[in-house]
Amino acid sequence: MTGRAIKCFLALTAFAVVAASCSRGSDMKPRIVTTTDVFEDGYPAEKAIERLARLGYEGIDMGLDYWTFEGSPFREDDYLEWGRSLRACANKIGVPYTHAHAPGVAADDYWMERSIEMAAILGAEYLVAHPVFMVDGEVIDDDQEFIAVNAAAIRKWLPLAEERGVVLLSENILWGSSKDPRVIADLVKTVDSPYFGWCFDVGHAWCCGFSPDIIKQCGVAPLSVHIQDNHGNGDEHLIPGDGSIDFDVLISALKAVGYHGDCVLEAHHQSLEAPDEERDAILSRLLDVAQSLRDEMN
Repeated sequence: MTGRAIKCFLALTAFAVVAASCSRGSDMKPRIVTTTDVFEDGYPAEKAIERLARLGYEGIDMGLDYWTFEGSPFREDDYLEWGRSLRACANKIGVPYTHAHAPGVAADDYWMERSIEMAAILGAEYLVAHPVFMVDGEVIDDDQEFIAVNAAAIRKWLPLAEERGVVLLSENILWGSSKDPRVIADLVKTVDSPYFGWCFDVGHAWCCGFSPDIIKQCGVAPLSVHIQDNHGNGDEHLIPGDGSIDFDVLISALKAVGYHGDCVLEAHHQSLEAPDEERDAILSRLLDVAQSLRDEMN
């Protein structure tokens, strides 16, 4: 493709993504989406699409953080051609890419630019990027410093995100001020852009001492939710029900804040660590649990 043709393609892609996002109103059933991180680094992406579709998943969260290894197509100059082929495969099978997850943090220029471009090419509505949680080797514990550093990092990418039609999402993670979902929500308020929101990770919150109902104190609803479980003392990424999180509390809180997004699963460790021949059974159980959660969300 010529440079002009690529620009036209990206512009049309951006328009399509925004239109699709806007069309998903509160009356639409949330899709059950899983991260591709249920498979190891380099597991063929086309095979992942086919396998997840066969099992019954309705959307895919592309874990770009698992495509940073040497020789990865995501690191090649023609990585967008790879993205186009994956989108064509997903469209043919009928299970779209709805989300993507960037490697590193929001200040990692190389990965952020590639991830935004890749999310757009895949047709993903949202790109999750971890917030910056360290400066000069020190964890940021001051909430206002955290917000200032991350607002600057995100604002750098908003023009490209808007041009490509991708909404950037920060999420609560595990260190310093990044632990508190209320601080992440305050970051969203500070940036104040329709192309920036937040993703509530229920597992991260729980192992950092926050109940799922913390989202009722955030003042702005999340645009996505990472659903996983743990026992409160580590980020285990378990199937819901295999840890100690009260998912009835999560469902009640999501309803209270008017969440209408997808049921996005980041419960990948059990599948990732299992022999390949055991994965279908694990992923089928994860899907069954997610369907029950989705029914309660409705």
